[in-house]
Amino acid sequence: MNPLKGPDGFNEFYLSMYGERWAALKEALLAPKKHVAVLNPWSHFKFLEVPLTVSGLSFEHDVKELFPRPEPTHHGYLNYYLMDAASILPVEALDIQPGEKVVDLCAAPGGKSFLCALKLKGQGLLISNDRSAARRARIHQVFDTYIPKTEQKNLTVTSYDATKWSLYQKNMYDKVLLDAPCSSERHVLEDSKELALWAPGRTKAIAITQFAMLASALDIVKVGGTIVYSTCALSQLENDDIIKKLYAKRAGRFELLRKEFSFGEPTEFGWQVLPDTTGWGPFYLAVIKRLR
Repeated sequence: MNPLKGPDGFNEFYLSMYGERWAALKEALLAPKKHVAVLNPWSHFKFLEVPLTVSGLSFEHDVKELFPRPEPTHHGYLNYYLMDAASILPVEALDIQPGEKVVDLCAAPGGKSFLCALKLKGQGLLISNDRSAARRARIHQVFDTYIPKTEQKNLTVTSYDATKWSLYQKNMYDKVLLDAPCSSERHVLEDSKELALWAPGRTKAIAITQFAMLASALDIVKVGGTIVYSTCALSQLENDDIIKKLYAKRAGRFELLRKEFSFGEPTEFGWQVLPDTTGWGPFYLAVIKRLR
């Protein structure tokens, strides 16, 4: 039997996961994307028309298929940040309160860190982490083009290896966001070169790193604190299977907090947003509370 690889292998692999749904899901993944424009309060920008909104998002926003590129207002800061609505859900799920200590473990390009900063309201601490110097530069750029320097005193950008952070710090943070690097199958489908190189070993290798990051996150969050694990992956190996492995390896140290949102659907351990039914995503998240 020939090993799965390339476009045919990709289709067969995800057909085995999603069954009859895969055809519609694949079509939706290749369709034009919608965007949410999250308003930047420091820009003092106002949407000209009554904004369209997505139920359940607490940030002031508007929805369109296409927006003009963000641009600075006369106050000097970009007017809005463009995101997929599903990408906002991890920050909503964290329920960040002003004054808390928060880590965004894989923060680049910086959109979710920007949302975390809005929730903290200049209080507490936000650490935005990425190992890549180029990607850290993007986080700094987001902070500097959206947030006044006077409001960045509680924001720090770091370069730690997220899989090994727990070797140096433990029991430190109230909230941890782990939006893990993943297979990003939507990007793979849109890039013929990437699709030609695809093989199942890709998602299996990524899942090993994702679990190491999540295990580290469980050590650095305080007892009683919350972790949101999220990906934009379709592969179950990178989603529910990571949580299943955490149960196998860290039993008794955590519990799941089951949260529901106005769009998407429950999975065995978390919540998934898929574009064939919502127009948003793909996106997966699970909410974890540390018990000991």
